[in-house]
Parts: sequence; structure tokens; C-alpha cells
Amino acid sequence: MPGLDEVIHYLNGIWLLLRQKQEGFGWLDLTVRGLFRSFWAFVWCLPAFAVIWASWRLYYLANMPEGTPAGLFFILKLLAVDVTGWVLPLVLVTLLARPLGYARHLGVVITASNWVSVPLSYAAALPFALSLVLPASAPFAGLLLYVIFGASIIIQYRLLLMCVGKQVLLASTLTALFVLPPLLAGQGLQKFFGTLPI
Repeated sequence: MPGLDEVIHYLNGIWLLLRQKQEGFGWLDLTVRGLFRSFWAFVWCLPAFAVIWASWRLYYLANMPEGTPAGLFFILKLLAVDVTGWVLPLVLVTLLARPLGYARHLGVVITASNWVSVPLSYAAALPFALSLVLPASAPFAGLLLYVIFGASIIIQYRLLLMCVGKQVLLASTLTALFVLPPLLAGQGLQKFFGTLPI
């Protein structure tokens, strides 16, 4: 598992790419080994996910009848939703690589997208952490979540734009693949698992 120093090194590369600087690629491990190691990013995101799950659990219980169970099995369902949201776009991006003609960029796209998920996950956890600490701040936290979500789309697009050689249409298509399927699948799974308040 990559250590903190290594993760920071990769995130420096991501930051440079977001600033549209080509040297950012030199900070990433774009070998096959680096591609597979980039999936450790999910583990680095787990503390952020844990904050989100804790906040969602309290929201769920507050809107359900007293005595509704929401223990470990509830958290495992939320984990399954997040794993699906992480894996689904990567599967779609991989399947469409040849038909859409970006197969040569695929490794870079996956590696960079995995690592950018680390700061994006912690940013997404901020509104949930706020609502945990200050429950009365829920309206502001909800607004902040929308702002962060919008910013994350822009960040994802700017990163993918660099990964595919500044092909605007392709970067837009890939951004949609990284954003929309997880949203739709997540909502569907939340209903299926019963983790949405009635």
C-alpha cells in the first residue's frame, strides 16, 4: 500500500495536471504496476467514507421509526454502494476505450482518476462532518455539498482533458461517464438496500 509520502507525491502531480501543466504526468506512476497500485486510493478514501456513512446513518435514523436497525449491516450496504460507484465508471471507461478511440490513454485516465478521488472524497466528507458536529447547520451543509459536487465535476473534467491530450469532446464524454452512472446506480442501490429513509 502506498505510504503518505507517495500519495502526496501523486497528488502533487494531480495538482499540476489540474493547472494544465504537462509535467504533472512525471509525478505519477503510469506503469502497469502504478495503475494497479492506484486502486489503493480507495483505502485512503475510507476515513472520508466513514464520516459520510456516520452522518447518513444519523440522518436515516432521524427519519425512520424508533427502533429501526442501522448497525454494521447498514454500513456494509453503504460500503457496497460506494464500491459500485467507484468501480462502475472504470468498467464503462474500459469497455468504451476501443470504440471511442482512447485506448492509448486508458491507463493514464484510470490512474489519475483513482488518485484525484482521494482529495475529492475528503472534500465531499466536509459537509457531512459539519452536520455531525453541528446538526443545526444541515441547510448550509447541504448547500456546501452541492457546491463541492459542482467543483468536483469541473476538477474531473480538467484532469481528464489533460489525460486525453486536450480533446474537449472526449474529456466531456469521460467526465459524464465518471459522474452520471455512479449517481444513478447509487440511487438505485440505496432504494434496493433500503438505506433511504421512507
